[in-house]
Amino acid sequence: MITIRQYPQAQGSRKWEATVKRWIGATILPVLLVLLGAFGAAQDRTLVLEGATLIDGTGRSPVPDAVVVVEGTRIKAVGTSGQLSYPPGATVIRLEGRTILPGLIDGHVHLREYQLPMFLPYGVTTIADIHNDTAWSIAQREALESGRIKGPRMFVSGARVTGPLGPQTSDGSYVRDVAEARAYVRSLAKAGVDHIKVDLTITDDELRAVIEEGNAAGLKVLGHTQNIRKAVEMGFKHMEHMDTMARALLEQEGKDPRPTATTPEAAVDPKLFPPLIDYMVKQGVYVNPTLVLSWAGGTERWRDQVALATELVKDPNLAFVPADVKATWVREPGRARAGYANVAEFLKKYSEAGGKVLAATDTGCCTQIIPGLSLHYEMQMLTDMGIPPMKAIQGATLWAAEVLGQQKDLGSIEPGKLADFTVIEGNPLADIGATKNVRMVIKNAQVMDTSYDPKWVNPIPRRVAAAPQTTR
Repeated sequence: MITIRQYPQAQGSRKWEATVKRWIGATILPVLLVLLGAFGAAQDRTLVLEGATLIDGTGRSPVPDAVVVVEGTRIKAVGTSGQLSYPPGATVIRLEGRTILPGLIDGHVHLREYQLPMFLPYGVTTIADIHNDTAWSIAQREALESGRIKGPRMFVSGARVTGPLGPQTSDGSYVRDVAEARAYVRSLAKAGVDHIKVDLTITDDELRAVIEEGNAAGLKVLGHTQNIRKAVEMGFKHMEHMDTMARALLEQEGKDPRPTATTPEAAVDPKLFPPLIDYMVKQGVYVNPTLVLSWAGGTERWRDQVALATELVKDPNLAFVPADVKATWVREPGRARAGYANVAEFLKKYSEAGGKVLAATDTGCCTQIIPGLSLHYEMQMLTDMGIPPMKAIQGATLWAAEVLGQQKDLGSIEPGKLADFTVIEGNPLADIGATKNVRMVIKNAQVMDTSYDPKWVNPIPRRVAAAPQTTR
């Protein structure tokens, strides 16, 4: 049950109260319409969430019967029932039987025109676009900030840095040497990007130059590299996909880092994992394994998602999603990629050693990744590998914010941070699948209307189709 009440402005004022029951499978729109009318402008209001179990994203134990006080768009205080007082005029939402999580963050997206309406319904309040047409992605970010487009908060990299180890690109991102690499990063910083994305087609010298320029501009450098050990030695803190780990260890043994008979992940000897894990953990490397994209096809999780998607594609309100895209949501995954057991072992050991594993999807790289929904399966696949649910949640909240350099504002429910919350039904620490039971989404202290408009059209056409990301 969700109950909303507004405390009287003065003694003797009539108390206003509305109660809305929310059952599994029922539409969320009536709840949100009531709430949106109740709150008005978030800048002028005090909002209180009370009665739910709080999982705050920090890794601390859950807080039963929690109270979260929000003033304006930021969290003022967090405690338990009876600990905190509410100012006159506060709007209070009772959330008994629910769980409050931080707003979810998908830190690995390649946005496509149709996708923005799909994130909020799954509790994803922030996305990071890490490779796209630069001008278009910045325009999308600004349209979201202004409210012209309804959707998640967005951080962007612009077009990734590509180089001479791959084919020349046509989006202005191709660099032939160190000088061009430096100049390109400076141009991205001048354009106003939030972080830098590198592709594995740049040389080691170019990568070093990009990291130096990124550091000088105060921009995190993310992406895919040839050899994660060499990249980390240069100061790189982000491992995208699992092949770069395997190639580093194959090269260490003097073996072909790109075996033709199988995948690098299948060819690597897991006995070599501990020293690399120890080194990467000490250097603070965040690992983004993109499990749904690369590994779900060999597990039952893919069939779980296809079963859910089979119902999803019948929703007439998703008419704005291209039919050929929806067809891929329900397509059989095909042959499983070899090396899953080694990947699972590495990630479990990495987590046990204190390493931070991200839940981030590569949405937009391939159409079978369902915006918003696949992030929940990313968390579920982490727990399938033996990573605790609490850490899987952190991989989609606080750690995702950290890797983007946004942890002062996002990723956890703590005083001073922006008021982004995902309210779910169920206990995700007992069953991580409960994160899919989204009952309310609050972004910037505003309860969001997460209903779909079947006629939605992105008002800013994508001027150039950016080249697909290299994922192997």
